[in-house]
Amino acid sequence: MKFKSMFALAFLFCAFNISAFDVTGDHFDAKFKITSVTLGEKYSVINAESDAAGQYGKVYVSYKLKSTSDTGGTWTGQGRGISPEGNLARGNLQGVWTRDGKIISIKSLDDVTDGINFMQGTIDLISGDIAIEVYKID
Repeated sequence: MKFKSMFALAFLFCAFNISAFDVTGDHFDAKFKITSVTLGEKYSVINAESDAAGQYGKVYVSYKLKSTSDTGGTWTGQGRGISPEGNLARGNLQGVWTRDGKIISIKSLDDVTDGINFMQGTIDLISGDIAIEVYKID
């Protein structure tokens, strides 16, 4: 019986490690501030802007979060950036979200003018701050 308990504990420990997902590599961090929120029956639209978001410069984003439960769902969005040199970038954004208290965690794959990006970050519903990490995929 003791062997079975040890085996079950080892399996459980391995299962938690296997399910962990950690993104590493070249990326940039960006801070956004929520500028407006529009509420719908089963969705919310969050608009935000950043003065400096990597190579994209001044960036405006819009996230439409659709609820599949009280604590999560899917989202789509749009992003537009203008670099100091005047280069315009556009992005179609799509991902998933979860909520834990006042914090919404978001992850997405974004089809941007210069390729595909993976993005992950958090939205603080009280402070209005959004912090993201963007990783170039191709």
